Amino acid sequence: MSSISAAPQVPHLVLAAGLLMCGLANAGRPLTVDDANTDDAGTGHVEAWYARQPGRANTWTVAPAFSPMDGLELGASTTRDRTAASTSQSLQAKWRITPSQEAGCNNAVVLGASQTRRQSGTTPYINGLLTCNSALGATHVNLGAQRAPGGPGVGTWGLAHEREWGPMTFHVEAFGQRLAKPTFQIGARKELSPNLQLDATLGRNNRQKLFSVGLKQSF
Repeated sequence: MSSISAAPQVPHLVLAAGLLMCGLANAGRPLTVDDANTDDAGTGHVEAWYARQPGRANTWTVAPAFSPMDGLELGASTTRDRTAASTSQSLQAKWRITPSQEAGCNNAVVLGASQTRRQSGTTPYINGLLTCNSALGATHVNLGAQRAPGGPGVGTWGLAHEREWGPMTFHVEAFGQRLAKPTFQIGARKELSPNLQLDATLGRNNRQKLFSVGLKQSF
């Protein structure tokens, strides 16, 4: 009896994890936890990556972003889940409230919404961001909330630290949502040229191994 009742819960757990990833998907690669910085005015970037997500979902994502003015970054993403044969899209705006500090902290806020094709309703989300820079690297803190169609609002959180080491930048991070097991992840990025970045992550969520590999082109 217990196995029958538990089985329907698996898709809901996978969906909850997927919605969390969507809510944080537009963070700068390879981080999932977002930073409180934006591109310079008049510049932008395009990120593309493959990821193995919770539920053994194989996904491909393309995420462009552009800053039309100082402190404002507009972003979008399209994710194709080849395992579930579904496509999700999101739009968001990041406002950097205080200037970035080389030695100190600044904050920002993200407002956005995601939607899966052929499903009714959208998932709006809000995320408060804090970044603190020091000689030891950069620490990022996220606190937010999201609301799936027909469901209650759910709190989200994230904590990350990144540091340059020679030609590469490494990071460790943890993120999750209320009443769900967190994801722990490590990652690295390297500039192949002044405007081209190669990155990758390796993580774990509820005994499942996660990974991703991607590219970022700045313009």
